[in-house]
Amino acid sequence: MTLKETIQKAYLDKFALGGFNVYNLETARSVTEMVNKKEEPAFLMVSEKSLEYAGFEELTGIVKTLRAQSKTSIFLHLDHGGSLDIVKKCIKSGFDSVMFDGSKLPLDQNIQLSKDLRQLAHRNGVFFEAEIGHIGGSEDYVTSANFKTNPAEAKMFYDEVKPDMLAVAIGNVHGYDVKNEQLDFTLLAKLQDTIHAPLVLHGCSNRAKREYQVAISEGVVKVNIDTELRQAFVEGLHLGLRRRLKDPREILAFASKGISKCVEEKIEIFSCSKLKC
Repeated sequence: MTLKETIQKAYLDKFALGGFNVYNLETARSVTEMVNKKEEPAFLMVSEKSLEYAGFEELTGIVKTLRAQSKTSIFLHLDHGGSLDIVKKCIKSGFDSVMFDGSKLPLDQNIQLSKDLRQLAHRNGVFFEAEIGHIGGSEDYVTSANFKTNPAEAKMFYDEVKPDMLAVAIGNVHGYDVKNEQLDFTLLAKLQDTIHAPLVLHGCSNRAKREYQVAISEGVVKVNIDTELRQAFVEGLHLGLRRRLKDPREILAFASKGISKCVEEKIEIFSCSKLKC
C-alpha cells in the first residue's frame, strides 16, 4: 500500500501512524523492529539537527536499509524542515515524505513557499506536509511560542497549498514540560470541520491515551513522538551504566529496549481505530 493510500485509509477509518524521530542505528533499528512486530505502518522521521549530527547520507542510508528489509510499511520523513535547501535535498534523495515548517513566516510567504515545495514534492512522487500555527516549546532547531491555528487562516492556507497533511497547533508543545499544556479539542474539531483534511499533531509525547484517541477521532492521521523516545533512550543508558557494563553494545541494548517499549505502546493506541477496536 502506498503512503497516499495508507493516509487515506487512516483518515477514513480513524487511526493514525506514529511519527517516530530517530538519530542513529540504535534508535532506527529499535523503532523498525517494533513496527515489524506490530505489523502497523509508521514514519521514521529525521530532523535537520539529526541529519547534521549523524550525516545526511549516513542516517538516511540506515533508514533506507531498514525500510528495504522491513515486512511492514516504513516511510522516511523529514521532520520540521526549515531550510529550503534541506527540504529540496530530501525530496530528491528518496524520502517518502517531507515537512516544510513555515509557521513562523508571514502567512502569505508561508503559503507561497509551501505551495512551491508541494509542487516540487509531487513532481518527485513525495508526500508533502505543511504547518500553520506555532507549536510551542523547544526541540532540536525548533523554538517558538505557542500560537494556536486560526481556522480561517487554515482554510485559506489549505485551499491555496493543498498539502497532503497539515500540521496544526492546538496547545501542543515540543519538549519535556507538558504539565500546564492543555490540548484544545474544540479547536481541533473546528479545524477539521473547516478544511476536512488529514491533520498532524507535533509535540505529542507523554499524553494520556484518551487524548490521542480524541485527536485521532477528529482526523489526526500522524502523531509525532520524539521527547518520549529520548527519555527512554537516556534512562536505558543510565540503567546499563549502573550495572557497570563494559561493552558499549550491551549498554546501548538497554537504551534500545526502552525505545521499543515506548513505540509498542504508542502503536497500540494509534492503530486502534473505531473499525478495529
